[in-house]
Amino acid sequence: MIKSSTPKCLRLGLVLFIISVSLAACSKSSTSTSENYNASEKDSYVLKISENSDLCGAPQQIAIEKGFFDDLGLKYKVIKIGQDTSNLDALNAGKIDASNSLMASIIQPLTNGAKLKITTGLHTGCLQVLTKDGKIKSAADLKGKKIGVTAVAGSPAIFAKRVLAKSGLKVSDEKGDVSFVTYQSDQLGQVLDKGEVDAIALGDPDTEVLKKQYGFKTLANSSTDKGFKNEYCCVAYVSNDIAKKHPAVAAKYTLAMQKAADWIQKHKEEMVDIQLNKNYVAGSKDSNLTSLKSYTFKPSYSGAYDSFDTVASDLLKIGILSNDVDLKALRTNSFLKVKSVK
Repeated sequence: MIKSSTPKCLRLGLVLFIISVSLAACSKSSTSTSENYNASEKDSYVLKISENSDLCGAPQQIAIEKGFFDDLGLKYKVIKIGQDTSNLDALNAGKIDASNSLMASIIQPLTNGAKLKITTGLHTGCLQVLTKDGKIKSAADLKGKKIGVTAVAGSPAIFAKRVLAKSGLKVSDEKGDVSFVTYQSDQLGQVLDKGEVDAIALGDPDTEVLKKQYGFKTLANSSTDKGFKNEYCCVAYVSNDIAKKHPAVAAKYTLAMQKAADWIQKHKEEMVDIQLNKNYVAGSKDSNLTSLKSYTFKPSYSGAYDSFDTVASDLLKIGILSNDVDLKALRTNSFLKVKSVK
């Protein structure tokens, strides 16, 4: 305690000094909590990751096949969640602890309290809008038309809505300029070929398969189109519980996924061979390789952080996010920065 006999100016100086030290300590504490997760720390927790059997799941597949998880000492278990359950639903239900998904598909759930933290972006690409009618040469030509999708809230539909909105079309569910019609995934090629819809939105490599089978044309491609080609489509994430209780595990998982993505960028043909030989992905080597070659596997935390802002802003503009969503706070609360992650 400062005695009353202490000169007034000295007492004031001491008070200010104590305050400044306290603030500095608080500041250090608040920033280090998001960056002090070290993969070198030991943690025997067995991380539950979802079985990943699609083209975009390449980083996890390679992290397993090339032993990148093992190299970092990560203990893990692959969980089969079934085709009717999404990775996000499985994570929120506690069935899995970590996975990767298309960013556009998890932003709206994050506003509703999805229990996850994004730890890195993995790659660009993934989605296309295909047409058959030669009269449809731009997204604006789809006004008054129908687009076939597997789910109106799925990533392909969201990508299509963003493309349409950038062309000046209204895409709200009630008064949109374009109608979205849902089908089973194996029906999309048929309904477009028969003219029941004017376009379809879907993910790779089915896009390349249908283009060869029916002669469809690409109207929009997230891998190559301006405004999308540099955007991270797929991100890795962990549950909030893992981020809080097992930060070293989150670090090991993230670093292994980044290492796998780096490897894929240099070995895309071998990647496709592994996916087909190990039955991770169906399709043909030509179609799968065409898709993978259009992606950029350059894992980045900051890249995902920037892409989140771009995608979320678009979702706000087209009405998928509510106007009262604080995008800055949403992005800040949706990420986990771990040590050594670039």
